[in-house]
Amino acid sequence: MNHTTDLAETVKHLTERVRELEAVRELTRLRSEFHRCLNNAEWDGLGALFTDDAHLDYGDFGQAHGSAGIRDFYSALPAKILEFKRGATRISFKNFIHGHQVEVRSEDTATGVSFFEEKIRFDRESEIHNSIGQFTDAYVHRDGRWYFAKVELDHYWVVPDNEGWRWPW
Repeated sequence: MNHTTDLAETVKHLTERVRELEAVRELTRLRSEFHRCLNNAEWDGLGALFTDDAHLDYGDFGQAHGSAGIRDFYSALPAKILEFKRGATRISFKNFIHGHQVEVRSEDTATGVSFFEEKIRFDRESEIHNSIGQFTDAYVHRDGRWYFAKVELDHYWVVPDNEGWRWPW
């Protein structure tokens, strides 16, 4: 091999590596934006993170299809969770993401796994609950940006967590 061939191969390799690193960064931002929208009840913003043919599977909580259907699913989710707590009239929750792992499969497809911890509070004075689980994602790159094509929730458990819980602090 000559110097020109070596240089061309190096540039090709580095270009591919930079593309992959940029994709991972954008996908990490996408997963973070999902949780920011969820925590702030920004249902339109949350729906916009999904493709028009995306699939959402929340197991026992239900399924939804397409960005509009997924937006509607999430906007109805707080009321659906509230049904589990008899006598409660309000719910608030905050969802935190951990350990997001991404595998870029091609220029236009990737997969990811992340773990979540969610704090759920019913009414203002009542107990808090921890909800724990895993998201498994499929992503697609369209029109210059990444979207969720599929999100599956594997919900591990919900447990009370009230040792030392006080409101307000």
